[in-house]
Amino acid sequence: MSKKTFYSDDDIVKAKEALSGLPDLTPQRKTQQDFLAAIRDDLLALVKTKGYTLTDIKETLKTAGYEVSDRALRDIMRDAEKKKVDKKKSHTEAG
Repeated sequence: MSKKTFYSDDDIVKAKEALSGLPDLTPQRKTQQDFLAAIRDDLLALVKTKGYTLTDIKETLKTAGYEVSDRALRDIMRDAEKKKVDKKKSHTEAG
């Protein structure tokens, strides 16, 4: 099909009808941050209680079709450790 130079009112109506039929994808579309937040507890459990490394997890996710950076995984671990330290500080200060 060749590219049109001019469009009719019918073309506009057809385009609007085609676009209005598209579903709202907002609930289904997640950012990588949303994705990682949803699997965060699983990642932490694998590292802390099951002996997996971040490299193991990254490779498993990659095999499943999910590209996650080393930094993103390290940030999750760092944030978890920071929260753990903050909890300990608040308990010792309160005691």
